[in-house]
Amino acid sequence: MGEGAVISRSTNGRRVGRDDDVQIVQVDGELDLATADSLYRRGRAAIGRHARLLLLDLTGLSFCDSCGLSAFVRIANEADAAGCRYGLIAPPPLMVKILRITCLDCRLPVFATIDEARRRLSAPGTGAVPAELLPAPSP
Repeated sequence: MGEGAVISRSTNGRRVGRDDDVQIVQVDGELDLATADSLYRRGRAAIGRHARLLLLDLTGLSFCDSCGLSAFVRIANEADAAGCRYGLIAPPPLMVKILRITCLDCRLPVFATIDEARRRLSAPGTGAVPAELLPAPSP
């Protein structure tokens, strides 16, 4: 499909702040069979840099198929195994709907913003924004 997902290195794969082990992977464009494995490898690499928190920024995501969903779950599995917290940032409304329908919103924490994810996932005993607090998808 189209151009495919672009995973930016401008802010990705870097530690944010001196003692902050947060990795942010930005996903733009389409996430499908042609691009999902690349995202998975980037997520795994970020976790391998001993991230304590991995955020997948989906603000630029225009399309995601089942291969993309699978990449998210595979990254979550890797993060869990490494003791790394993770979250999806600002998925488009249709993506939120798909996450709800597939019940993946229970497996993949979803946040409205990077700052909110950092705040909630950095504090002990906190978690994702409940799906009902995210913008409702268009019909």
